[in-house]
Amino acid sequence: MTAPPQSRRAVQFSRFGPPDVLELVTEPLPTPGPADVVVAVAAAGVNFADTMVRRGEYRRDQQLPDVPGVEAVGTVVWAGPGSGHVVGTTVAAFLTEGGGYTDHAVVAGRRAYPVPADVAPVTVAAGFLQGITAWYAVDRHGRTRPGETVLVTGATGGVGGLAVQLAADLGARVIGTASTPAKRERARELGCAGAVDPADPDLRGTLRDLTDGRGVDVVVDMVGGPVFAAALDALGHNGRYVVVGSSTQQPAVFDARRLMPRGQTVSGFILRRIIDADPAEPGRAITHVLDRVAAGAVRLRTETFPLADAAHVHTLLEERRTVGKICLVP
Repeated sequence: MTAPPQSRRAVQFSRFGPPDVLELVTEPLPTPGPADVVVAVAAAGVNFADTMVRRGEYRRDQQLPDVPGVEAVGTVVWAGPGSGHVVGTTVAAFLTEGGGYTDHAVVAGRRAYPVPADVAPVTVAAGFLQGITAWYAVDRHGRTRPGETVLVTGATGGVGGLAVQLAADLGARVIGTASTPAKRERARELGCAGAVDPADPDLRGTLRDLTDGRGVDVVVDMVGGPVFAAALDALGHNGRYVVVGSSTQQPAVFDARRLMPRGQTVSGFILRRIIDADPAEPGRAITHVLDRVAAGAVRLRTETFPLADAAHVHTLLEERRTVGKICLVP
């Protein structure tokens, strides 16, 4: 293609609010720059943070109308001369300012990462941002070693479920929190040796019992809020607590002095900072995740919906009725 398409179908919202503010529209394609690519989207990943963007609770100075979605997988159909890409390349795109819920996304060339063309786009989307987030939490920040015990909160969510499997693949013993009996059973299917209710009034005691009083070596926390204190109490000596998300959107406060005698660390990260600081990423991480999927060590659970069902998908996310990765398919 010598010129980008003139228009596209996209899910847009013109005001902040509930899921029904999302509507499918046909609009002019944003003008790509010389360092951009245009990607014909085959699968757009949906993340819980997208619901916060829709409510106006995630980004500062957010402009309306807006198209949500920070990840898309597809084929480059137009490449600017400074993009570093060629037409026909299959890429996973990280759209840091949104714009993924569409059939054609304009992406900065440096945020489009080549992926194997023989892997289904939905599979790549399921392993992309959530997969590399889980891997960074377990490996880069959690520094998980064989034989250690890892606690994953929100163990059946998109990131949580992958963190469980990646930690188990490293030879760790994994404990997960999940809010319903069905989800706790799912956590065990994913590889958790123990699955507990985060609403347990003695969650700290339950976690200590599951580790014979020693505590866990690593916490990968997607939930925050009231779970944070109990999980931190269950962290053992020289333990690493990794804050990955806060689905409760509630603050977590602790006395930092307690870390010193226990030799513990508490850290957090966002993907954008890692990718900016390390040119080898996220290529190295997505390669690892997809390799483990191909080997059968990581199983991806996905569900697809058409673009027009974006509002319904957001409702499912907000009501915690999803397990695994949801993708929108144009």
